[in-house]
Amino acid sequence: MKVKFKQGMMNYKKILFFPVLILILLMASCEDEFTEIGSGLINGIEVQEPYIVENISAYNEKIQSVQTNNTALYKLGTYNDPVFGTSETSILTQVTLEDNNHNFGQEPELDSVILTLPYFSNQISQEEYELDSIFGEGSFEIQIAESNQFLRTVDPGEDGDFENAQIYYSDQLNEFLPNIDTGNPIFTSDPITPSDSTSVKVLFDQLSAEIIDTLNVSPRIRLKLPNEFFEDKILSKAGEEELVSNQNFINYFRGIYIKAQQTGNESVMGLFDLVQEDAGITMFYRSMRNAPSLDPEAEDSLIETFNKFNLNFTGIKTNLYEKNELVDLSNPDTENGDANLYLQGGQGSMGVLKLFDGPDSDNDGVSDELDSLRSKNQLINEATLRLYVNQDLAPSSVNRSRRIFVYDLDNNRVLIDYQIDITASPNVPESSRTIHLAPLDENDGNPFYKIRLTSHINDIINNDSTNVTLGLNVAQNVENARLFDVRESETDRIDGLIETSLSTPRGVVLHGTKSENEDDDEDDTKRLELSIQTTENN
Repeated sequence: MKVKFKQGMMNYKKILFFPVLILILLMASCEDEFTEIGSGLINGIEVQEPYIVENISAYNEKIQSVQTNNTALYKLGTYNDPVFGTSETSILTQVTLEDNNHNFGQEPELDSVILTLPYFSNQISQEEYELDSIFGEGSFEIQIAESNQFLRTVDPGEDGDFENAQIYYSDQLNEFLPNIDTGNPIFTSDPITPSDSTSVKVLFDQLSAEIIDTLNVSPRIRLKLPNEFFEDKILSKAGEEELVSNQNFINYFRGIYIKAQQTGNESVMGLFDLVQEDAGITMFYRSMRNAPSLDPEAEDSLIETFNKFNLNFTGIKTNLYEKNELVDLSNPDTENGDANLYLQGGQGSMGVLKLFDGPDSDNDGVSDELDSLRSKNQLINEATLRLYVNQDLAPSSVNRSRRIFVYDLDNNRVLIDYQIDITASPNVPESSRTIHLAPLDENDGNPFYKIRLTSHINDIINNDSTNVTLGLNVAQNVENARLFDVRESETDRIDGLIETSLSTPRGVVLHGTKSENEDDDEDDTKRLELSIQTTENN
């Protein structure tokens, strides 16, 4: 239906023009790169020098046990960081039946069994993908072992109430190993170099004796497992109770354990998309089945058919960690703050940040500094947290996390600045929410992160919002902001970790609030700093 405008059309255009113009100006003012605000004039209004918050404390918190099931991506391999040490990750996963009580036909015989582990990748051309989650250039051998560890869906609870989902943690490997047959693995691969796998994989799917279908798929590890194991484990149970339902099957075949053993001198860790539909084990087999016929009176005749049956990774999966740590974070200064903040992904470490953490002379629960700021009638134009990389302790740029994440640690939720960031782009996470969480800036040789907390600080000062404690994590994809349970941390003050921190083994060392001030020059300090740009509100 067309709408015609006759009288008043010119007025309509004028009315439309001004909102559009305003929108363009607003968008221009919210670009990724902001102009630094200092003293001077803006539209005739004098802009004051930014206020530097005097009382901030930040300390380290080691994460000793974190939830690793129900994540979007799973790590596999070894990551060696010259500062933090070595992290090894393996995967324990259930396998589930594609369908219950599957009809394998008569005289089924396996042709091959293929394990598929899709990389996390982005397609950049018809024939090429970009692997943005391969950490290192090394190679590894993959070992597959049968697991007899029963993975529960529901936590029985202390009182046997069975009300909550079962959570599995990063530090449970030693608990599970007695139930994993690592001494008699199902399969061990030849060396694999993940960084070489950027092109499409060409697969051949045999539909009949004469017809073969060609498929192009994203990069993945594909391993040919031994037929004998699956003939005994699956085909021999056709029509029996073990394959009648997934409930029966999961109790019968409880899963597999996937471990990557480093080969050579260089380590490598990959991020795998085990939630992808074709992740799992595919059994290709042939059997005899009745020939299709439209004649109801025709005699049955058997023909050879080519089939496949999937054992999926749709059940419980969890990442398990082994660590050789070089940094001792066992004694954080929770009162005054630490000189350096060590942030590392996974079962690593994070920073705890307390703003306006100074004296409270009237004992009202609000620091004198914050009371003073609240008493002034002023607009918060911008509040910026700067965190500088300590290049003396961590000189290698290869191992640094490009993004860090800040969140409300008291309530385990993202900040208002995260929610309102107009650059949010779930489909392009590497450039998403860059107003609030700007990527690492390395342009001048003095790398730093710039975190904008304007709305958060404005709410604290002008709206009497609670001055919550903040958590600092490294980040892989800032859109992955779900909360994951922390079972144990160094001070037991942390009970939740943002999911994005689980997706990367990388870390970074930052100057903390007690970092030494080089040359005693306050203008050149690399200490963690929160600056607030204000104007008087008349």
